[in-house]
Amino acid sequence: ELLDDDDDVNDGGEVVNDDEDQKQRSKDVTMGEYMDQLNLNDDEISESCRAEMESDGDIQEEEEEGGRWHDDEVQMKLWDPVLNLRKKSKKQNSNVDGGNNISNEANGERQYSGRVICIVPPSGASGQQASEFKPEDESYKKQIPKRTIVGTLSKLPDGNRYLLVPNNKCLPRFMCPAGTKEVEEEGKDDANADEIVEKSRMLYQAEYVFGSWSSMSKWPPCTNVRKLCGSCNVEDETKALLVENGVDHGDFPAAVLRDVDKAVKSGRFLENNKSSDGAVEKDMGWKPTEEMCRGRRDYRNHRIFTIDPTTAKDLDDALHVTPLPDGRVEIGVHIADVSHFIQSGSAVDQEALRRATTVYLVNDVIPMLPRPLCEIACSLNENVERLAFSIVWRMNLDGTLSKKGRKGKNKPKAEDEIWYGRTVIKSCARLDYATAQNIIDGKVATGEEQADETFWPKSRQPTGGHTIDQVAADVRLMHKVAMARRQLRFGNGALALNGIKLAFQLEDDGETPKLCAPYPIRDSNRLIEEYMLLANYFVAQRLITHAHGRALLRNHSPPIELGMQSVVDVSKEALNFDIDTTNSSTLQASLSRLSRECDDELVVQCITESLMTPMKPAEYIAAGELAEEDWHHFALNIPYYTHFTSPIRRYPDVIVHRLLQATIDDNVDEFPQNQGEIHSAAGHCNDKRMAAKKAQERSDRVFLSLYLKKNPITSTLGVCLSVGEKTFTVFVPKLGASIKVFLQEHEDCFETNAYTDDGGKRHIVISPKTDAVPGMQQSDDDT
Repeated sequence: ELLDDDDDVNDGGEVVNDDEDQKQRSKDVTMGEYMDQLNLNDDEISESCRAEMESDGDIQEEEEEGGRWHDDEVQMKLWDPVLNLRKKSKKQNSNVDGGNNISNEANGERQYSGRVICIVPPSGASGQQASEFKPEDESYKKQIPKRTIVGTLSKLPDGNRYLLVPNNKCLPRFMCPAGTKEVEEEGKDDANADEIVEKSRMLYQAEYVFGSWSSMSKWPPCTNVRKLCGSCNVEDETKALLVENGVDHGDFPAAVLRDVDKAVKSGRFLENNKSSDGAVEKDMGWKPTEEMCRGRRDYRNHRIFTIDPTTAKDLDDALHVTPLPDGRVEIGVHIADVSHFIQSGSAVDQEALRRATTVYLVNDVIPMLPRPLCEIACSLNENVERLAFSIVWRMNLDGTLSKKGRKGKNKPKAEDEIWYGRTVIKSCARLDYATAQNIIDGKVATGEEQADETFWPKSRQPTGGHTIDQVAADVRLMHKVAMARRQLRFGNGALALNGIKLAFQLEDDGETPKLCAPYPIRDSNRLIEEYMLLANYFVAQRLITHAHGRALLRNHSPPIELGMQSVVDVSKEALNFDIDTTNSSTLQASLSRLSRECDDELVVQCITESLMTPMKPAEYIAAGELAEEDWHHFALNIPYYTHFTSPIRRYPDVIVHRLLQATIDDNVDEFPQNQGEIHSAAGHCNDKRMAAKKAQERSDRVFLSLYLKKNPITSTLGVCLSVGEKTFTVFVPKLGASIKVFLQEHEDCFETNAYTDDGGKRHIVISPKTDAVPGMQQSDDDT
């Protein structure tokens, strides 16, 4: 499903983003600037902004095509947006090249796209950057942006120079400096020949300096070439993927650990815990002091619980639900108050910004915050008091936000207003998705005196005087409301592209995969998603109306139209099925109709996979840097959105927490970061999030290789999704993986003939050079 970090949108493919696309058009006035000038409060915004905008004749033609969010009755029931913003029109979406493809309209011919013509520096890098676009700009010399390349060495035919062949096949080969040599085979003198690391398996790392690729050079140059590690084993491959993606953060510096120790010191205490053999052990616990709790709303007696993956250690969100006499429910989302422990500008704050996100590998976690914070003081563990930042609102059982009544034309009653604030909570139970699903399915807590521990383990049962029947009733009520809301959301244009994510179960050595299977998405996952989406949306609205241009949002631009059109054309030609890509609503409706009308699930899966490629990644932005219609989140089909719910593992959420508190304290003007600085930090977080995503995908591929080595698949179905000049993309449904195949890597096994027919279609004919099946004779050492 199109989920981003569990509760948002999948970033959907590698797309190089042009910073110029992010700049506000000079003639447009953003909502942030508009409100900065008028200094409106929450209650005034809806009326005055509507009156101002609707009287603006300059945008009337665009409004007629795109419309406004308040024009959609279902949208109003679902989200009740305070701001009546313009919708992004189809005309605005029709940037055919999407910043990545080129259409030659002058002569009617379609140009190829994707050729490497330069290497663009990362958007999040600070300062004026050099690139092949601006070689005359020397200001970059003050701080030269670099990129780390990891790969193998290949000797040129003349025998004097080497090329670095990157592991990332999207990159060109790099020319190594003169004098570069391969290291000798390691382990030659060892008695055990299996320990020998061959030259061909040795990985090297080098640096590319942005702007150094001369137009006179066939290959970009790299510098500082040095041996990194071997390959074909978990330790070396993990080291390589961390270095290659710039997430090899290492240990936390001493100054960071001192900051953390100072932040948690006053709440530390020793507690007795029993080990598996019955022995009593002293563990370091933590609870907030009376001083920390002062001024916070007290939710310690509320029935609050968490629902997370089974192995989760950093629990950053908890929920409560309370049925109301009028037939509605009160929902509370409680998020770990990380910003309480991290002072702006401190050593731990700077390190968290540098890392920007937690990196989740199959066999390891590279945390954004030190363990005393992410797993102890901030984690909302069961039966312990914790500091939280909470949002509490009321909604209807049908999943809508329609208010029961209003005091005036646009003013909600006091009890209907959304409450934001710092709290102190005490979770009564740590549920996992499997247990919550058992409750939803009625496998447990159906009136029995004691719950079957097969379906509800003892360690996950409620404490603090709360019963399993009470918690089960809460879970079922939240599920009922969430599923009703979910149905309305997708009926109103939210987009779901259901891809497959593999999950691994490892042996005791932590390296050998013993099980590989698709990660199950259950209703319990969707339950959490619905309430996290709402909480993030409410916070985004609060930031826009009170923090104005400083509001840190997460937007999702429409997909690349040229790529979408290719899928539309294939679907029409192969299936005689029309896909409407006008917006997320029409696209989701098309996919739903395809699922109903097509009996072949594989076809639906392949179309869905193809549609994921042209999807652009969701990005963090400062609201004042973009026009208001560009705040839109395409996949969720809502006017604005942010990330508030995972501050333990995402740095943008920390900024959002600080901004939200500033709006509560009414001191946004004193916030330590201005609009530009927030936008710059957002760009850095975008880069690091994408780097972490690539590292995670590479880790999955490493462990999938190890699993297939131990459990080989003789043959399996693969579907060709697209054909390039010297590549083609194969989708393997059984593995849920799309793989780009480079013909040049298989020249020793296959004869290939690539050509374009008279109709402009690409064809690749492949035939084996021998009768042997390629790859079946490989040695046991190969993976």
